[in-house]
Amino acid sequence: MSDTPDITRLKASHGDWIGPEELHDILAEEGYSAGTREQYLKSILTELSKIESDPADNREKREALMREVRNILSQEQGKQGQTPLSDDV
Repeated sequence: MSDTPDITRLKASHGDWIGPEELHDILAEEGYSAGTREQYLKSILTELSKIESDPADNREKREALMREVRNILSQEQGKQGQTPLSDDV
């Protein structure tokens, strides 16, 4: 896995951000181990948070995608007995 994830898979063919269901599909397809999956999700979250030029409707979808990534990370960390992800990530 590279340091910067390929977030182009998080965009639908029409240019909008994918939804939470599609994110789960991508994660299932990739077959990451628990530790690698957590790092991948953190990298996605970092890259999504750097984007500033989304139109308003895309921004809402991106924020929904970011919430889902945070939710998955919290669940993953809870399974491993770690402190849940803080909101400042």
